[in-house]
Amino acid sequence: MSKPSRLPAVAGTLAGLLAAGLGVLYFYPHSGRTPPAPAALPAPAATTAPARLTREQAVQRLMALPELKAWSAAIEKNSGGAHHGAVIEYDPAPRLVDGKPYYQMSFVENSPQSAVTWQGFLVAVAGGAILVEDESNNALLDVERWRREQQPMQRVAPHQETR
Repeated sequence: MSKPSRLPAVAGTLAGLLAAGLGVLYFYPHSGRTPPAPAALPAPAATTAPARLTREQAVQRLMALPELKAWSAAIEKNSGGAHHGAVIEYDPAPRLVDGKPYYQMSFVENSPQSAVTWQGFLVAVAGGAILVEDESNNALLDVERWRREQQPMQRVAPHQETR
């Protein structure tokens, strides 16, 4: 049984955020210049904080997972190229998990008519750690636990042709 598409909710959310962003630009114009840093401040010490990922980098990180590569290939093969696997952001607002922000993304089967969610993921904005949403248990799993407990590679097995 497939889950209902989140596409209308995503589209509405994105339209609202775009409108809000334009409102901010209208009411708070700026010249694009940043003020110079005060000379009295010491230079920042070198830190080992994890790098911040862009949304595009988070999508790339997810699409690099072997499971998502296999799912994408199976979707394309089984649909004769009419459907494709894709990662979409289902909520542009970062989700906080233990005080850390995560991008909220889903792997979907994308067709001309709809996008059907296969799996939800969270990708840490700082460092790119991946968590998998286990909706049946209302839990977040790290990738290794997800692989061990849910065996995601098996999801493509029933769709493959047998000879």
